[in-house]
Amino acid sequence: MPIVDVAGQMNLSAREIAALTYLSPAVGAAFALRLLSGWFSVFALASFAGTFTHEFLHLVVGAITGAKPVSMDLFPRRGPTGRMVMGSVTFTNLRWFNALPSCIAPLLSLPLMGLVAWIRVQHGWGLSETTGTDLIVWALLAPQFESCWPSSTDWRLTLISWPLYLAAGAALWFFLIAHP
Repeated sequence: MPIVDVAGQMNLSAREIAALTYLSPAVGAAFALRLLSGWFSVFALASFAGTFTHEFLHLVVGAITGAKPVSMDLFPRRGPTGRMVMGSVTFTNLRWFNALPSCIAPLLSLPLMGLVAWIRVQHGWGLSETTGTDLIVWALLAPQFESCWPSSTDWRLTLISWPLYLAAGAALWFFLIAHP
């Protein structure tokens, strides 16, 4: 069944709604985690699982696309401008064809979190049926939500892929405007 029908209406199944509902406590915990960002050490420790996933996805996608990652740093520190740097991956071959996928790789954690929720609700689930396992899953998912968005540096580095943006814009113009 398609998620969006011809009229543009959302058609979510009961399991899809349950999976989205299942993720709600983890999203709420991610917002609470963000409130800890003023306490650098506490925030760094609480968000380590998310930082690891964020940087690991940069590393894996960079290796697959030929960006040649040479190091991954998971030690939190203050950057030159005083902002928190939770981790980093260094590439030696970041080019126009691999910068975009390498830099937005942390977004891949979103479907992974959806998969976790889908698995947890497969046999029925409701808030009244919450177990200790669910609390652990939510505690592990919260830092993933907090860390899944690419950093401002990641977004800036995607601009190396400007030829891809140009090609995508030309294709959109051609198929949507020039030849609808």
